Amino acid sequence: MTGRKKVLVFQNRFLLGGQERQTVLNILTMDRARWEPVVGCLKADGELVEPLAAAGIRPIAFDVGGSMASPRAALALARLVHFIRSTGTALVHAQDLYTNTLGTLAANLAGVPVIVTRVDLNHSVVGYKRPVLGWISRRADRVLVNALCIRDLAIREGVEPDRIVVVRNGLDLEDFDRAARADPALPAPEPGGIVCIANMHHPVKGQTDLLLAMHEVLRQRPEAHLVLVGDGVRRPHLERSARQLGIAGRCHFLGHRLDGPAILSRASIAVSASYSEGISNAILEGMASRLPVVATAVGGSPELVRDGVTGYLVPPGAPAALARRLVDLLASAPRRRRMGERGRRLVEREFGLEQMRRSYDALYEDLADLKVPRVMYGAA
Repeated sequence: MTGRKKVLVFQNRFLLGGQERQTVLNILTMDRARWEPVVGCLKADGELVEPLAAAGIRPIAFDVGGSMASPRAALALARLVHFIRSTGTALVHAQDLYTNTLGTLAANLAGVPVIVTRVDLNHSVVGYKRPVLGWISRRADRVLVNALCIRDLAIREGVEPDRIVVVRNGLDLEDFDRAARADPALPAPEPGGIVCIANMHHPVKGQTDLLLAMHEVLRQRPEAHLVLVGDGVRRPHLERSARQLGIAGRCHFLGHRLDGPAILSRASIAVSASYSEGISNAILEGMASRLPVVATAVGGSPELVRDGVTGYLVPPGAPAALARRLVDLLASAPRRRRMGERGRRLVEREFGLEQMRRSYDALYEDLADLKVPRVMYGAA
């Protein structure tokens, strides 16, 4: 590869989510001597537009309207193909179901290589979307996954194993530690306790199980408290459940927060009760905060949480087992410290920013000079 190459990073929206944060981290850490990031999106909105703007990056919107099968989507596809050709873009890197689909079609038509990104186990990909995602993944030049379980899923869908690349999530530990030393930006509960960071849009995150577990924890450790960071349509239901269980006084619903590291730095345990995960940023950040983690043994979580070493793994949908492990950790500060230190070292060794950057650079270098024949769809 010679000279600086343009990489079109194609994101749906820039909301405050784990996948979106990884996209922004990739964009902001690209070596500008080697890569020129060009950012496309379907809607230029969300909390994470601000850090891009601060770096002088303005996402270009290719709005498809309400449906990927609409005339507006066809127009967006045509605009995207023209944009790729006219700007001399060398590589398209799409990030989610909708941009994977539109980005792959556009890159195939423009004759440039394309990477699609898969970072979960399809819990929200239902109906016709599942075969579409499988078809798109088979048409891409590379499929980027962040966990071995997602690699296995893509292989079962017919993707050739040598076109799948595992790139671990990265965490800027220097920035994270600086944020952890700050005072929480908004009122937070007293130090200690159990912290869960997860959105409340979908039952897959398992907060109901966590509330049931907390009910049992408080029987044995009445001084414990649970901090739930995140928001979504299920929040009123979860708050009502806490009241019905009689534990609302020990459960703190903080909503969306931008000061997660500061909250974690004042905690004793991090917890994830999910039914499905790729590589969880929330678990990574708990480990980076030197906290032991109690997590359900689903998806990529066992690739992070080493049972009995950096925390404990429990079956999904088993509040009693979750409660038992939380009580075990609350009872032993030395055990929490040992597990927390081991977790931090694991993050430093395998999930630091440098490791992530090297993986992306190797992937881009592998594809940036690849010549891809243009594909004509349909009768043409």
